[in-house]
Amino acid sequence: MMEYRLVRSRRKTIAITFDENARLVVKAPYWLDDERIRGFVEAKGEWIKATQTRLLAVRQKNFQGRPKLETGDRLPYLGGEKVLTVVRDARARVKVVKAGDRIIMWVPYEADYELRRMHLERWYRSEAAYIFDKRAAKYARIIGVTYHQIHIKDQKSRWGSCSGKGNLNFNWRLVMAPGEVLDYVVIHELCHLVHMNHSPEFWELVERSCPSYAKQKRWLKANGETLYII
Repeated sequence: MMEYRLVRSRRKTIAITFDENARLVVKAPYWLDDERIRGFVEAKGEWIKATQTRLLAVRQKNFQGRPKLETGDRLPYLGGEKVLTVVRDARARVKVVKAGDRIIMWVPYEADYELRRMHLERWYRSEAAYIFDKRAAKYARIIGVTYHQIHIKDQKSRWGSCSGKGNLNFNWRLVMAPGEVLDYVVIHELCHLVHMNHSPEFWELVERSCPSYAKQKRWLKANGETLYII
């Protein structure tokens, strides 16, 4: 019998989907009985197996070249690299610190890849929050603008954004990029507090604080995907 996770809701029809690990998820209405759900899944058996095989192959390809998050891995940080040291011991909580040219992570003995990745991302987000706070404050004074709040996100299609309420959103992955690239994104979003568009006047304002902005844009276009290794 094919294994799956059942999610019931007020939906009117039954549907099949897959989670991030290609495991089967069945979405069904509250009123649909278990036997009919199992029959539906069995009828789709060949398609489900073929789809899972394809998804697992894609997932494996995406993981190729990614660090295993073990001792000795070199992780990007502000355009450079820091060597990861993983210390396994009898503990319940994970701790991550930066020490010179190293990132040291203390984990429980049984900590798997996903647990290490999750806590490493949490550490990167913390670093990003601190760095963006300092850089935004610096360039806001230079440009002569004020902002409301800074939010650290994992935006899939953009590196930063500026809301009409004066909030700045930044992708935490930029903390892996060179500092000049990070500064460009900060300046770019701060300038949107003056011009909520990409008019010639906007780019003139960006250039005043970031004369090399075109170079930083090119770096992001050419290397942005490398910031998604974790």
